[in-house]
Amino acid sequence: MSEKIYNIGIIGAGMIAEKHIVSFLKTNRAKIAWVADIKEDALVNVKEKYPIDNITTDYHNLLNDSNVDAVIICTPPTIHKKVFIDVVAAGKNILVEKPLAMNLADIDDMIEAERSNPNLIISDCSARHSRLQPKYRKVKEIIDSGALGEIYFIHHNCIWRNSRAGIEYHPTAKWFLNKALSGGGPLFDWGVYDLSFHLGILGDKPELAKIKNVMLKNGLDDVDSGADIFDVEEHFSANMKFSGGLNYYWERANNANMEANSETRIYGTRGGLKFGSHSWDTPEIEFFDVENEAKGKARKQTIEVDMSEHGGDDYELAAHFIRVLDGTEQVLMPLSLARKHLEIILECYKNADTI
Repeated sequence: MSEKIYNIGIIGAGMIAEKHIVSFLKTNRAKIAWVADIKEDALVNVKEKYPIDNITTDYHNLLNDSNVDAVIICTPPTIHKKVFIDVVAAGKNILVEKPLAMNLADIDDMIEAERSNPNLIISDCSARHSRLQPKYRKVKEIIDSGALGEIYFIHHNCIWRNSRAGIEYHPTAKWFLNKALSGGGPLFDWGVYDLSFHLGILGDKPELAKIKNVMLKNGLDDVDSGADIFDVEEHFSANMKFSGGLNYYWERANNANMEANSETRIYGTRGGLKFGSHSWDTPEIEFFDVENEAKGKARKQTIEVDMSEHGGDDYELAAHFIRVLDGTEQVLMPLSLARKHLEIILECYKNADTI
């Protein structure tokens, strides 16, 4: 029996929509039935590049098509809630881009809408750079084996230079630099991936208990961005305490006068791990423990993760969503979990000292 080809509708025709188009077509299990956007030039651009059946400036035309199996929401986050509720009302399965929404009230409204149609498959995209790669699965396997003992500290940093969120890939999307429209800088943009990874390897059990020493720094990029408003943070750090005795130091920057590759260090009572959490970082995981616990001889081993079957983060997200539609996998990032991560991020902003 041949596998089902899913008819996909996409709302939004910007940079991230193109990534979804390429990735879903690459699965050979999807057809792009519709792309909707309020900008006609954006629609013409994608229609000229890719095999798309229909384009429209009114996404309700997409929703009225009974042949559409699922909708990908790629609009700016300020309107995610409105579009999401309309898509749920139309009875379409949903893959919604991260960040899920700008605030918890909007997410709660989205979750309430989801409850009104529990048969729909609904997923957030923040498993993209985290739970859908072999390195994540290997780290979780090591932790689940008990080889590290009790995890008491995670240290994560990733410091980039000259990396303006969003607009380096989509130069016309100046809204990325406006906090009122984007939500924030690297904390809001990349934070969902960090939390998806680091809390996921611990079974999503840790609950936030306390945040302190939150630093936000902007004004580092003094090159004209062409944006009327450029007020997102460019450097962020925080110390957090979670339930179960977990401490978490977290630092990200997209324009700081320093470079530090993504590095996660996990400290356990019996062993530790050091690795780059992104799929494009080195596939090596350094594993620290003692060779003979009685003698206490320190040992370091290098574990190389096989990344050869990893098709790229965007492709793996599309392939996962297809398998969820098939009924062979469960959603890795339900709205309730995406809400938990956004709540932590918003608490960081609330407790921040802007310097």
